[in-house]
Formats: sequence, C-alpha cells, structure tokens
Amino acid sequence: MLFCIFAFYAPLGCATTPTLRDGLPIPLKEAHPEAVFEENEGLEVIQENAKELRDFYRGGVQQKVQAEKKFKEKAYAEALKLYRLSNEFFSTILQHLDEDSAEYHLFEETSILFFPNLLVADNHLKMGLIHQAAGREGPAQRHWKRALSFVAKSLKAESTEWGLALQQELLTLSTSGKK
Repeated sequence: MLFCIFAFYAPLGCATTPTLRDGLPIPLKEAHPEAVFEENEGLEVIQENAKELRDFYRGGVQQKVQAEKKFKEKAYAEALKLYRLSNEFFSTILQHLDEDSAEYHLFEETSILFFPNLLVADNHLKMGLIHQAAGREGPAQRHWKRALSFVAKSLKAESTEWGLALQQELLTLSTSGKK
C-alpha cells in the first residue's frame, strides 16, 4: 500500500496552482461541485480496492454524490453514513496532499478539479444541517466549526467563489445557532 501511495504521490507533488485572475476568486463557472462530480463518475471505488490517492479522491467524491441524493430525499440516516464514508476517503488524501487546486495536474496533459478540503467542508455542512433538523444543535455547531476550518484551508490554497459562498453560509449558520 505504501508503495502505491508513494508512486502516486510523487507525480501529484508537481501540481501547480493557478494564480488569481486580477486578484479575483476563481468563478463558479470554472470550479463547482457538479464539475467535480462529473470528473469522478464511472466504476465505483470501494475502500478495500482503493490503492492510489486518486482512487481515494474518486471514492470520496462518489460517496458524496450518493450522500447528496439521500440528503435531497431526506433519507438522513443513510446520508450521514455516506457523508462519513466520503470523509474517510478524503482523510487519506489529506494526510498526503492538503492543498486544493482548480487545475491539479494529474498526469501529462490531464488536470482535474482537486478540492478535498472543500468537499469535506461541504460534507460537514450537510451533516450539521441533518443534526439541526433533528433538533441537535450541539452536534450541528461542531460540524459547522469543523467545516469552517476545512474551508479556510481550501481558500488559503485556492480562492474560489464556491469556497467563499460555502464559508459565508457556514458563518451564517454558526452565528444563528448562538443567539
């Protein structure tokens, strides 16, 4: 396992982060969740079969997509499990690569939207909303606090409108529960 991670880690270490365009964040039309979801469609990755970091990223995204469907259906117990599984996949990545990038060079001419911090933050946002809907304000606030730390990491590496909007939503939720 260590060899596979190292073999994949080396080329990913060469990623370049695009500079801000005239000091403005990267717009939603270029970096948004749906694009990340589309890039990671295909054969489902399960944890036992994940060998390389790209497998863990793809698996995390795929679990998040399933969680989003359950969240929209208000199947909250299932959504919570899937969000947690998604975060487990992403935690493996974040141990090795902790910077988000709108143009992450995967190999040769292939770049992907690489936002593990932002995706984890969104997972925590949704888990907090589930807890809030169940009347559990304490756990909701803890999830939102965690989410804010992941958004901050993402925005430090790559300023995106997506990240800024998520940060604003989390700040609003965090302060509304403390009244």
